[in-house]
Amino acid sequence: MTRIRAYQHLFEAVEFDSQRVLQQTVCYDNRYSWTVSVSWGYAVQVFHNNMPLPEALKVLKTFKQWKEEAKSATERIYNLNTREVHPDPCKRPSVFYLDKVAYGTNKDFIISNYKKSFQNCSHDMPTKKLEVIKVVTNKLDLDIKQLQNPRRHCCDVLPSRTGDMMEVAIRECKDEEMIYMH
Repeated sequence: MTRIRAYQHLFEAVEFDSQRVLQQTVCYDNRYSWTVSVSWGYAVQVFHNNMPLPEALKVLKTFKQWKEEAKSATERIYNLNTREVHPDPCKRPSVFYLDKVAYGTNKDFIISNYKKSFQNCSHDMPTKKLEVIKVVTNKLDLDIKQLQNPRRHCCDVLPSRTGDMMEVAIRECKDEEMIYMH
């Protein structure tokens, strides 16, 4: 899509939940040993292995400097932790981009669907059958407690009814709960 259409598409998600848009949540699928990273309102990445949380939070470096002629190392530094795109397409995560967002019954929760953009690898990958990732969440309403003590949200990979769809539920972490590989 064009840049303007991409911007409009992102803002369709903003209209549903402006406080959650682009918030990253990571969870682990124990059945397949996958790491699932949800950047709400934009994309979901499914890594074909368990990955430590600090590594899963790094942004894939799918962009380059605006100033190509950056002369010093300090001009080439990003303000975020990045991870290089693996040269082997079979070792890259499967990426699913936001397709649509809708309210659930009585507007008590939000459902966002993410569709696979392309298949990275020609080999028979475990995620090859996945076509859609459905993310269910409540609208994020940051109260004063959350603003004073910001916490990452937790998520759960739910048992799927079909082989081509994964369902993920984003929720507040329980007291003392941490995101970790089981």
